[in-house]
Amino acid sequence: MWVGASLLTGYIGAERCKLCHRAVFESWQRTPHSSTGTVGVEAEERCLSCHTSDGAALRGVQCEACHGSGEDYWPAEVMIDPEKASMAGLIRPTEATCRRCHGSDEPDHAREFDMPPEAEWTRWVHSRKP
Repeated sequence: MWVGASLLTGYIGAERCKLCHRAVFESWQRTPHSSTGTVGVEAEERCLSCHTSDGAALRGVQCEACHGSGEDYWPAEVMIDPEKASMAGLIRPTEATCRRCHGSDEPDHAREFDMPPEAEWTRWVHSRKP
């Protein structure tokens, strides 16, 4: 799986997030989000917005697919201050964030989506540890 950065849009890629959030990164790698978009999605342009991060440059549903483009908030001096990080573009995902992709009306995707309880996020999204 390639988790590099895009040079065009301010996306920095999960590898850079991993520098400070190793436990979260490792937890994310064990979820379906880390591997979606790695097989067969290239031919389906309409699938890229949900099955990749940054359109097609970053495979899988990486950190920034939910937390926003990290170019302005990734430096440690910003991330250490939650208010500063939010002002710089860090998104704190909610159920609405998940519903941008889950619960779509795409064929084979039109099913009921139930947000997992926070205790199960480690299995589906990632752990919440910094």
